This record gives sequence, structure tokens and C-alpha cells, in this order.
Amino acid sequence: MAGRVFHTSDWHLGRQIGRFRRDTEVDAVLDEIIEIAADFTPDLIVHSGDLFDSSRPGLDDMRRAAQSLRRLGEIAPVVVVAGNHDTPHVMAFLEFVLNDMGARGADRSRVRFATDARPEGLLVADYPTREGDLTVRIGALPYLHPNRFSYEFAGPDLLTAAYADKMRTVQADVHRRLAAGRGARDVLVFAAHLFVEGATPSYSERQISIAAHCAASAADLPPVAYGALGHIHKPQPVGRAGFPAHYAGSPLQMDFGETGDTKSVVLAEIGPGAPPRIELAPLTAGRRLVRLEGTLDEIAQRANRVGDAWVKAVVNADTFNPFLSETLAKMLPRATIVDIDERRTGTADDVLHRETTTTELPGVEDLLRDYLSGRGTSGPALDRVMTAFSHLQAEPDPADPASCCEETLLTAAIAGEPLDTIDRSNLLVGTDTTEAEPTR
Repeated sequence: MAGRVFHTSDWHLGRQIGRFRRDTEVDAVLDEIIEIAADFTPDLIVHSGDLFDSSRPGLDDMRRAAQSLRRLGEIAPVVVVAGNHDTPHVMAFLEFVLNDMGARGADRSRVRFATDARPEGLLVADYPTREGDLTVRIGALPYLHPNRFSYEFAGPDLLTAAYADKMRTVQADVHRRLAAGRGARDVLVFAAHLFVEGATPSYSERQISIAAHCAASAADLPPVAYGALGHIHKPQPVGRAGFPAHYAGSPLQMDFGETGDTKSVVLAEIGPGAPPRIELAPLTAGRRLVRLEGTLDEIAQRANRVGDAWVKAVVNADTFNPFLSETLAKMLPRATIVDIDERRTGTADDVLHRETTTTELPGVEDLLRDYLSGRGTSGPALDRVMTAFSHLQAEPDPADPASCCEETLLTAAIAGEPLDTIDRSNLLVGTDTTEAEPTR
């Protein structure tokens, strides 16, 4: 006798890698998540926050979220916790769209959103299991920004307390509401989007939200049958919680700090009087992120093992290579090169000074060309940029305007200079000054 909870998190819909969108692999991994959920036949599905990557998601990502959550809602009831990237008005709009445009009552909603952490707005809900012998009761706590406690909680005891102390108070209130009127066949679940001390971040999270002063104590998590946590992108258990609490993690490797992470969803079977059964189901639909570092020869030796992946290349070189991006593209025909960092040995610490150097300092054009080449711009594209730069340099400076042709002629006349000695071709702005062909 056990209740089944399917736990996913941190989809970050709309997140790009470099300048590239990832729609194809996002759709593939969402299909994979939905397929795993259907096979597991859960009693409750929990998404523990950061549905989107932006507080103002695009229409394509709103559609993607709505369709995926609707499909999950056909498998089991869904609770979505608002993360630090999510906003209540976006969540409210999605809830309205998903639940028959507001026609259903809250008790019949298949997809519900937890956006309010205040006592009067906290989401606490009961979901009977498929067999009807148990009830999964969930208390959902959205992300609480350290600077918003004074707006969301009026208690003076919370205004000056440390973040961990504030979270202790709020989480204790969640547990009180969960435990109120609890029966012998009620199984408690706590879902939250927060950073728990001791968790290992991937550093693709917002750095300000995983600072030490933003960490909640693991010992203060409400004692429940399962804790569904979001915010940290690396899947992991929270060992010091004293009960099964897991970060489901993001479904895709978000940046090159996550190249070693295996992504997954959590399948939890929990019940009274029996040890919980927690299983991580790996996700394989996303493209790998690969960081290649070394000389070109060293990278070439590893290139055949890269395949279809996102690649960041850190190339150690003795001299400047204007064709580096083309060379790497030929080495990695199936990969998408996101970034190239060319590190030339012996030049990083060289500083040219006009008073001490014995060689001619490079001009602005040379410096710009070297910089653009090092960032992957080469060939015709580099030529076009340099041509545009030359045109910009040739433009008159508004702060130091040159005299117009009439002014030059007038000045020469006042000075008594013979006008027939002035080169008039240089005074014709925007005309061709080459020698004209004689009229026939």
C-alpha cells in the first residue's frame, strides 16, 4: 500500500545556449518525461519550479508549457510550484488556460499552481490514490526571495531575521497545515523551490540565489514522507533532511558547468508503515554539452568521440590562427560549436607601453581584426566588418566638424590667395574625384 509521486523540475523553457535555441531537444525531452510518467502511473505529479527561464516567456514557450502540462494532467493531477524564474501572473494565466478557461472549480483542476507563500494563500491539497486506500497530501511552497519577506509577511519577527530563520518559520507553518487533521492513511509531501545547505549547485543557477545567506537549513525541512525540491540543477538527494528529499534537477544540461551531470526524474513510492522506494529514471533525449581543451592536435584526437553535441572549445596555440573556427568545424561535423576561446601561450601577460616598447604599436584596425578573429569571425564576414569600420572612421566627427567648401573658398579670398591654386576636387563632398574624361 503506497502512493506514487512523479517528480520533475527546472525545465527552464526558453533558455538558450549561446545564441542557439534548443527547441528540438526540449520537445524531445518533454516527450520523454511524459512517456516515463505514463509508464509509472503516479497518483500525483509534482513540478518543483522554474517552469520558464524568463519572467516574460515567449509565446512558443507558453504553448510548449501548456501542452506538456495538459498531457501530464491527463496522466495524474499536477502541482506546479513557482520558482525564482517564474512569475505569479504567468502562472495564473496558464492555470486559467489549462483548466477549461476557468470553467472548472479549484477542486476539479488537473493542473494547479502554487504561487503564494502567505498562510492564507498557501496551496495544501489532497489527492486520493488510484486504489483509493491512501491520500497524498501536498503542501507547496513557492520560491521566496530574501528581499520579499517584508512584502509577503507582515510579522515583525520576520523583518530582521536571517533568511534561514525566516524559512524555518514559513516551513513550520507549512507543516502545521499539512499535519492538521491528518488521518492514518494520509501520506505527506512537501514541495518547494529553495536552496538547501549542503546541496551541490551546478552554477548554471542564478548566483545570487545560491549564496550562503540564501541557504535554508536541511534540518528545518518539514518531516514528511517525501520532499520534492527544485532550484538546484544537479539531481541529488538531500542527505541531512532526515527523510527522502530530492532535487529532481533540470532535464537538460544547461551550460558547460553541467557536462558531467546525468539528468533524470524521480519516481517515489511512499506509504505509512513501509520504507519509501525512490528511483531515478534517467533522461537521454537532450544533446550532450562537451568542453574540449588542448592544442588543435589534442582536440583532433578526441573529436571522433564527440558526435552530436554542443561544444565549447578552449584552444591552446602558440600563434594566431585566422582559420580556427573553420578548422574546428571540419573536425566536429556533427557538433554545434557554441564558443571558441583561443589561448595563445606567452601573450596573455604581455603589456605594450608606448614609452617602453621598441616596436611599433599595433593600430586600432589590427587590434580589432585580432579580437574578432579570436572570437570566431573570419573570412568574408571579417572583411565586411573591417570595411564597415573603415567607413565609420571616414565619417566626419560631429565634435570637430571640417569646414565646408564655401567656407574654404571664402577664407582663401579674404586672405588674398589666388583661387585657381586651390584643389577644388577635395571640396566636392560625396563626388568622384578621379580625373574626368574630356568631353568629346
